[in-house]
Amino acid sequence: MILPLTQDEKSRLQRLNRQKEVIFALKKLFINVASERPAAYEVNFLAAQRIAINMLFDVFHDLEAIQPDNQIKPNEGNLI
Repeated sequence: MILPLTQDEKSRLQRLNRQKEVIFALKKLFINVASERPAAYEVNFLAAQRIAINMLFDVFHDLEAIQPDNQIKPNEGNLI
């Protein structure tokens, strides 16, 4: 990973994810920008554009599933 997220950043993204309208607006913005840029219609460009759009969908999937690592975990030790 080039730029790893800190625990604070993960927590902020998790809070942002609760605002479904904001997330949906961001999705629309990113997808529109990625698909509406004027460009050549060469096969290589179109393939790269499709890959970029698929990556954006993956990013938003990861955003929906993000969890900070410091969440309280139940005690899993030996209770005897």
